[in-house]
Amino acid sequence: MAKIQDLGFLEKPREKAERFGIDKLTDSELLALIINVGTIGHSSLDIAREMMREAKSLNTLIGKPYEYYLSFKGINKVNALKLTAVYEILKRINEKQQLIYEENNAVTSETLFRRYSLSLAGQSVEHFILVILNKNKQIIFETTLYKGDNSCSVVSSREIIRLLSIHNGYYFYLIHNHPNGNLKPSQSDIEFTLTVNNKAKQIGVNLLDHLIITDKDYYSFFKDELTQDLDEETPIS
Repeated sequence: MAKIQDLGFLEKPREKAERFGIDKLTDSELLALIINVGTIGHSSLDIAREMMREAKSLNTLIGKPYEYYLSFKGINKVNALKLTAVYEILKRINEKQQLIYEENNAVTSETLFRRYSLSLAGQSVEHFILVILNKNKQIIFETTLYKGDNSCSVVSSREIIRLLSIHNGYYFYLIHNHPNGNLKPSQSDIEFTLTVNNKAKQIGVNLLDHLIITDKDYYSFFKDELTQDLDEETPIS
């Protein structure tokens, strides 16, 4: 594997950035700038490329723990901390921007995905989140109801209804992640969504959507084949 100093002038990430601008660097080259120092036989660019081969995209690296970066040959403790810090900064900036947006605009499935996709990225277990809105579709309360391996099978629909009542909710969203990257809802996801939807209707609160989030995309129960079922009065089991 080539050393950075053996590369052509414009193949070196730092020199390429200085000449053409940071936006002209590839994902691997950007990571190489942060890593900065390689090891014998592995340049910082080699390490960055190996990281991208495993991660597939920069977005996948968001939320990865310190130990994850240490698993790559050539990444020391300092660089592992630098990488986790960079992605934590990115996550906080994104969350702040979304919160500012949500203060002045109606919340949508898309805006919730943009905010939660970063905070849930890299999580190894499922998180189940309840977001309660007022009549202007602005957030008045949100909480994580569960962290574990089987979110919808253990979350209490009674607790959701209790929180909707306490906070005088007008609308609400359900959100959970699938760490395995599979967007398809399970049968328990479907049954739970139908049950909560109908119980909430009985107290005059409307479920706007249930989102399944992965690192790259989200599944919307209301946009996909469950729309008809959710709009109908389904018997509660």
